[in-house]
This record gives sequence, structure tokens and C-alpha cells, in this order.
Amino acid sequence: MYTKTKLFNYVWLALFVISTFLLSGCSGKRGSGGEGLVGCAAESAAAFVEEPSMELVLDRLNTAAAAADIAHTCFNEVPIAAESTWPKDLKTIRKEDIKAIITVLASDGAYQAHGGVVSPIKAHIAIAQNVLYELPPDLYSPVGSCYEDGEETIINGVYYKIILPHGKKKLRIIKKEHPSLEEIKSAVKQYAANIVKSGKCINKNSILKRKGVLKKQTGSNVYQGLMAALFDILPNGQDIRAAYDEYNEVNQKVMALNDEISGLNKDKTRLKNKKKPVGKLKTLEAVEEALKEKKAQLEQLKEELKEKSNILSAELDKISEHKGEITDPEALKVLENVAEACGAVKNFLLEAGCLTTIAIAKAPRSLIALPSELQQLANPSQSGNTSLMGGLMSSLTGGGSGVGQAIQMAYMPLRLARLRYNAGNLVDNIKLIGSVISNDVSLLTTIHSEISELLDIETAKEAPEEGGKNKKE
Repeated sequence: MYTKTKLFNYVWLALFVISTFLLSGCSGKRGSGGEGLVGCAAESAAAFVEEPSMELVLDRLNTAAAAADIAHTCFNEVPIAAESTWPKDLKTIRKEDIKAIITVLASDGAYQAHGGVVSPIKAHIAIAQNVLYELPPDLYSPVGSCYEDGEETIINGVYYKIILPHGKKKLRIIKKEHPSLEEIKSAVKQYAANIVKSGKCINKNSILKRKGVLKKQTGSNVYQGLMAALFDILPNGQDIRAAYDEYNEVNQKVMALNDEISGLNKDKTRLKNKKKPVGKLKTLEAVEEALKEKKAQLEQLKEELKEKSNILSAELDKISEHKGEITDPEALKVLENVAEACGAVKNFLLEAGCLTTIAIAKAPRSLIALPSELQQLANPSQSGNTSLMGGLMSSLTGGGSGVGQAIQMAYMPLRLARLRYNAGNLVDNIKLIGSVISNDVSLLTTIHSEISELLDIETAKEAPEEGGKNKKE
């Protein structure tokens, strides 16, 4: 039987999902990439029937943040060349690939403890991380925290052991998609113990947990990120560079300030619970005053970011005006890769927008239910999910129900740690993720559309199709 509260939440959920679709720019325009919302229908359907869960809200937000992180990293860091295959690899992820990784994700209790459904969007974005990263970033970890030599971790249900370089030893990353129970217990124990540490790096070769390790890319002429390729190849590249540098400088300030606010929120929660804060401020009054000041600064920075974004978009809109001016085949191939990458990454962001809006709709009741959820996790024998997880894990591991329940129990400290230390900054994370997604979707749409128009005209001139006919004939 539906209560008024349930009906209210369901109506708002539907409205949020519809608004995401309309506001994301998914029109009939070339390169709009409306296919990015394919997984949203399944995600929305699951959200309608699931019980309130802060664990699921946080997981959706963390997945959305992972997509936003992919976009930012592609803009600035992922190497791209004429020979690069990663743009096509991102674009051509198949349903079979998603089904395969769902099995891996299912080993993490956080993805299967609530109704037995693993998000196809989560799987899609996890595959994208695997395409780009040797070790994916861990966005649940505090900013500045580092892996220590020999540290184990679990990310997206996959086990990693990191051997840091020193002396003649090179970096080694051991990866297992189906870790043993002992490996899971060891990694989860370290993860749960370290999730709230401020994380000062001990080794100069340490790896930042929130950065991960990108795969190496090779080519005859490699550019450090999509924007670097545009700066160098396009006739108005230097004007784009100037506008992007200003935009990115403000964007970095926004991200850094939001991290500060997240830390203050966590300390506020700790102080209210009579626990020692992690940061420098030691009283609740001092933390609340700092929060008020930081949030005011954040709003000002967001307004400045909008202005910088408009200036950058105006420069990007000029790309197609230079049709016919680029004739180098290698440069054209790099631009083709850039356009393909923009289309693929934008689709991830559209899916992330769907996750964010669902999280907004589910957050109020999930916050109310949080104490009960923590109690169930702390006492899993009282939870109705035990038998479900036991049967599921049994099918995944090939063992009996005892093996499945043992794996579920092994993940409990990790799930508790995520809930305890990431629920406090929920509202600020939603606001920031939504803002980042909106800005990046706009930039990716413009770049994809402008370069596509440029390349259509160029390929018509330079590359006849089979049978001797030009593409634009």
C-alpha cells in the first residue's frame, strides 16, 4: 500500500529523471548523444521499488563522481594520438561486456545487498575506468591519501595489491577479479581502517588513491589530454587554451573548496557524536563558522565558473569556422579520436546525471532510515538480506551458501566505513556533482559537434569513399 510520502517521492523521482533528460541537451542535433541515457530506464525502475538506503544513494553519487572524474581526466591527462584506440573502446562497450562486469561488481555486498540488482550504469562506468586505468581512482578515500607499499584494496569489486617503486624495483599492480576470501578480508580490513585518515604520503613514489594510475598510451605524436590536442592542432587553439586555462583554474578552486567543505562536514558530524575531529578545528562552533564562510566562497566561485564557461564555449564555437585549413592526415585522425572520445564520455556523464537525480529523490527518506541501516549492517544476522546474499554469492563463487555468507560478512566493515564517513557531506556532493556534470556535458557537446562539422567537410575533400565517390557527393 502506497503512503502519501512514498507517492510524493516517486512522483518527484519521475520528474527529476525527466528533467535530467531535457536539461542534458539530448536533442536531434548531430553529436547530441542521447544514447547515454539507455541505462537510466533500468536504473529508475529499480529505484522505484527499492527500500530507502543511504548505501545506494552514496554508491550512485560515487559512480556519478567517477564519471565526472573520467571527463576531467580525459580533458587534461589521458594521452591521445592518431593511433589511440581508447576513444573507440569507450564508445563501443557492448552489453556482453556490461553483463560480464556485473558479476564482478556483485561480489561487493554494497551492490547486491538491496534487492539483488546491480546498476547497469555502474557497470558501464566501471568498464570505462578499466579502459583508461591500470588502477582506478578510489573516490571514497579522503583527498591526499596515498597507497603504502604492499597495501591491498577493493575497487568496483576487484582486488588490487600495490607494490610501490623504490631502488631498482618498478611499480607493480596485482589485480584479481575473483579474489579469495582471505584476500577480501585483508583488503577490507585495511580499507576500513584507512578510509578516514587524512593520508599524508610517506613514500615519494606513493600513488594518490583519488588519482589512480592511468594506462600508458603510445603513438607518433602524443598529446596530454583532449584539450592539449585542440590547442596544438586547431588554428584558434591558443585562444581556446587561454579560455580553458582560466576556466580550469576556477574549476580546480571549486573542487578543492568542496573537498574542504566535505572534510568540515565530517568533522561536524564527529564533534556532534563526541568524537575527535580529523581537521585542525577542534570545536563545533569553529567548524560551523568555517563551513558558513566556505559555502559562501563556493557560491561565488560557481558564478565565476559560469562566466568562464561561457567564454570558453564562445571560443569552441569557432572551431568549425576553420574548415579546410587543416590538411595533415595525422592531425585529422587525432581530431577524429577527440570527437569520438567526447561523444563517449558525454554519454557517461548523461548516465551520471541520471544517477545524481535519482540520488536526490531518494536521499531524504534514506537519511531518515540511516540509523536503521547502520544497525542492520552492524547486526547482519537480523537483516533479511542474509539469505539473498548467501544464495547469490554461492552462485558466483561455486561454493555453498556458507561461502557466500562468509564473503558477505567480509565486506561488512567496508560498507560500514563508507556509510559512516561519507553520509555527512551528502548535500554538498550532490550540488557539486550536478554542477560539474552540467558544465562538462556542455563542453563535450560543443567540442563533439564542432569537430564533427569540421571533419565532415575535411573528409569530403580528402578521403573518397569506396567506388571513388566522396562522402559529401
